Amino acid sequence: MKFKMLSLVIVGALLSTAVIPAQANNDAMMNLLKILRDKGTITAQDYELLANAAKADKEATDATEAKVEKVAKKADEAPKVSLKGGHLKIKSNDGDFSTQIGGRIMLDAAAFRSDLGDETGSEVRRARIFVKGKMYKDWDYKAQIGYAGNLISMKDMYISYNAWEPARIRFGNHHMPLGLEQQTSSKYITFMERSIVSDAQDGAGEAGRAMGITSFSHGDNWTLGLGAHLEGTSKNLAFEENEDWGVGGRVTFAPIAEKTKNIHLGAAYHYQSYENDGKELGVSFRPEAHLSPVKPFTTGNVGQLDDGLSIGLEAAGVWGPFSAQSEYTYFDMNSSNNSTKGDDPNFNTWYVYGSYFLTGESRSYSAKKGNFGRVKPKGIVGQGGSGAWELALRYSYADLENKSSFGATGNKGDVSTIGLNWYATPNIRFMANYNWTAVDNNNLTKEDVDGNVFQMRGQIDF
Repeated sequence: MKFKMLSLVIVGALLSTAVIPAQANNDAMMNLLKILRDKGTITAQDYELLANAAKADKEATDATEAKVEKVAKKADEAPKVSLKGGHLKIKSNDGDFSTQIGGRIMLDAAAFRSDLGDETGSEVRRARIFVKGKMYKDWDYKAQIGYAGNLISMKDMYISYNAWEPARIRFGNHHMPLGLEQQTSSKYITFMERSIVSDAQDGAGEAGRAMGITSFSHGDNWTLGLGAHLEGTSKNLAFEENEDWGVGGRVTFAPIAEKTKNIHLGAAYHYQSYENDGKELGVSFRPEAHLSPVKPFTTGNVGQLDDGLSIGLEAAGVWGPFSAQSEYTYFDMNSSNNSTKGDDPNFNTWYVYGSYFLTGESRSYSAKKGNFGRVKPKGIVGQGGSGAWELALRYSYADLENKSSFGATGNKGDVSTIGLNWYATPNIRFMANYNWTAVDNNNLTKEDVDGNVFQMRGQIDF
């Protein structure tokens, strides 16, 4: 009976170790052994044996707890690695430092038919890799290299300071504040190429990336961007040659800014100075198809320019699966060799388009950024879904004609585009565009040019 009672006591003591903390359990065990010894239930020799075993168990438990605490501390201090959304991000535990590595691939093919001949082609439209992140909480950076047309070029390359409450300050090679299409990444634009409005802005040196400094501020439904820049990293200057420079700004306002319903309004102004005793300006661009073998839209050579300005207006709206967008830009140039102001060349371009998601999604708009972002399908291919399907139609017009005492230059024309987009996942998209182009060359005493193109793209960003 005594042996049975001893067994029951020991079993009870062992079971108790599973339901109370280690330190309290050890103290209770020692007290229990003392009571059993004092009552004669166990001998002094048994007490010593059991007491030593309990002591050894306590030391082992303390050592284990110390190891667990050390491992937990190291885990808390280790950087956090994430692949959320298919993007590799590394972030320090305190949040002061972060790094993201990513890029994009866009593969195009096209077939052309026009008065100038028929052609087919394919290309790597864009292949880019970037590293961006945060340092000491208040500083951002981005370095991006791109490949296109068998050439490697520098894209974004800048440093930002974000601790100043009124605005973010950015210095380096980056987009200047002009144009809704220009401020929307090529990953998210509705058609394969931006409109001829953006082409005209780029050709005049008044939009796109440039080496400069910008200030960007925003509220819940407005943005304000101001910038000043030189020409950028692609310019190879001759000895004692100065870079062209410009200043400008863009403001946006969203009277309605809901997730699937919003209205966007914006305006921009840009002044461009052409250095080195005037610039010979002659801008030509493609019909919204990068693989086009010709550039039928042209200003012709308008002579040497001292400076010029552009004024842009923009509007967009989203109503559930339907969206609409439009921009207008007016260019007014000042010639250095024209005798009257009426001789100075001026141009205007505009576009309007609408799109509709057959699967019910909406374009993603940010009122705090004043641009459009990533479309997220309701069903993802690979996870039981069929992706998002979008139909779009755009009309673009450019009047580049100019008549002065020095003669007539430039032409005018339009491009109509119908597009179909399939967003297989938020990061993978396939696009098909069919364009009709009509260019009136009467002002250049040439034959008009009509043509069409069918083009396709597969793209992924990571």
